Amino acid sequence: MATECPVVFPDGVGVVGWMVPGGRDIAVETSKLMKKYDVAIWAHHGMFCSGEDFDLTFGLMHTAEKSAEILVKVLSIRPDKLQTITAQNFRDLAVDFKVTLPEEFLYEK
Repeated sequence: MATECPVVFPDGVGVVGWMVPGGRDIAVETSKLMKKYDVAIWAHHGMFCSGEDFDLTFGLMHTAEKSAEILVKVLSIRPDKLQTITAQNFRDLAVDFKVTLPEEFLYEK
């Protein structure tokens, strides 16, 4: 999405599919990806970056975030845009965070 991406992260980025954030499972999947990549994107949540020092790591994160923003803007104008967090994913999130979500809002498209 940005010209500098191949220069800033030539190995690409890893992507962790949606998982309940803050738990062991997402940490394990992230650690697997960090063996190959300097950036791991957490789908619908955020990212984890690693670098030699703060400035390089911040630059890496900033470039990935800027590129993601461009992609989101482009994809948001497409008529076939889909939400990929399922109703069951939200139910799982509610259990782990001990909140109650109204079932009337949890439906499959």
